[in-house]
Amino acid sequence: MSVDVKEHLKLSFIYTAVAAFAPVLQVIIQPVYEGSDMLGAVDFSQLAITELFTSLIFAVSLFSMGNAISRFYYDVEPDSPGYHRLVSGVFSSILFRGLILFALAWIFRDYIGQLFHQPQLQDFSKYGFACIVTGVGRAVNITAAALFRNEKKILSFVLVSMGLGVFRTGFQLAGLFFFEMSFIGYITGSAIGTGLVALAVLIYIYSKSGFRADRALMKEINRFAFPLTQYSVIVWALTYADRFMLERFPVDLGIYNTAVNFAAGIAIVLQGLQGANQPEVFRVMKEGISEKQDEIRQLSNILLMQSMIIVVFAILPTMLYLHLFYETDVRQAYGLVSLVFMRSLLRTQFIVFSYPAYYLKKTKIFLYLNSGAMVINLLLNYLLIPQFSYFGAIAAGLISDLVMVSGIFYYQKRIVDIKWSLRKTVLFPLIIILFTVVAEIVRVNAGFDPFITAVLITMLASSGLIYLYRNELNIFIRKRWKRS
Repeated sequence: MSVDVKEHLKLSFIYTAVAAFAPVLQVIIQPVYEGSDMLGAVDFSQLAITELFTSLIFAVSLFSMGNAISRFYYDVEPDSPGYHRLVSGVFSSILFRGLILFALAWIFRDYIGQLFHQPQLQDFSKYGFACIVTGVGRAVNITAAALFRNEKKILSFVLVSMGLGVFRTGFQLAGLFFFEMSFIGYITGSAIGTGLVALAVLIYIYSKSGFRADRALMKEINRFAFPLTQYSVIVWALTYADRFMLERFPVDLGIYNTAVNFAAGIAIVLQGLQGANQPEVFRVMKEGISEKQDEIRQLSNILLMQSMIIVVFAILPTMLYLHLFYETDVRQAYGLVSLVFMRSLLRTQFIVFSYPAYYLKKTKIFLYLNSGAMVINLLLNYLLIPQFSYFGAIAAGLISDLVMVSGIFYYQKRIVDIKWSLRKTVLFPLIIILFTVVAEIVRVNAGFDPFITAVLITMLASSGLIYLYRNELNIFIRKRWKRS
């Protein structure tokens, strides 16, 4: 089986464009409610804490069911009894975990708020249950999108992803302008919008697959998913430990979280690429990993190339958007964009080197590897944030991500020795990251404009991409020339 690059790129574009819709919409509307008479840096810091809770609820209620349904889908025949047991069991398990989390939050609601310094965050009951509804709804919608993607039901994938973006954003604005211009109005709107889309998904799923239970199947799925869920919770800690430790510095947290939210939008776009790439890689691996190394390398190189193009060429537009359309201290986030975007390159490398472990169901490595990275991240955040504020948080994130990439790279070579193109998959992304870090250190100490370093980063990456992928570009240009 050879890789149909044209078809793969077409699907990648569709999945990426659709996945980008919701995060891009979230970014576009921020200036609508940011300003001197609306939300400022302190309010944005409170939004960061609500997202901290929502993401934890999402990770636990999801229990890596998106990954599980993507893998176990290939063990059943479409529309067979086994397929319906798989789908029904996966979605029922998400709802069951959501109910447990809701009960635990109710029991401990008076204690959770005591974790924070800001008075507005200390009454958990005002915003916590909206976070739970949002997190569980997000888990349902993400799992449905993963199922439709693997089934290549493009229309269903589009409806879920874009419907979530429209409903969530619409109700967020309604919550802010018609309920309360604060983080409480925002998260209340998120809960309503996300919940409505999740309800529609569940009606569709259960009307098609019914309510079925297969304890043996779910036991196997949970055994597969448990290490990945531990990994997800660790990633949550890696992602949000910095914001928890910055909570006592509300303005700095608001600035930092704004930059990170833009980076999260880019990360979701990249997840669309990865979502299109993963089924193709698994289909190739099904024919034999050792025998199909050329196709695996080709798909991985395409993913990394697309990721680098998106990350690097998004830096300058994002900085301009923040600089031109934001009024409060939040505007200062434009100076952090180059650095926070670099984590997406490391995470894409991690995904590429994780494929063999996922396919071979050797998922325990994620627990050990990411536990070590979490300890490093927490320690670095604890040591660096008091002295360097958000720059300390950025440094801790980059170092811990690099540890994860290094670990999965060497583990993958132990279980199956894929002959990667090291210049494309390892060295060049790391060169871009290193150059960005050094350039930003010089920039901060010398005090010159962040746009200068952003232009230099873009020029370096563009030159490297043209050089490394010159053969692919030549083939593409010749094909286009012949058509014309």
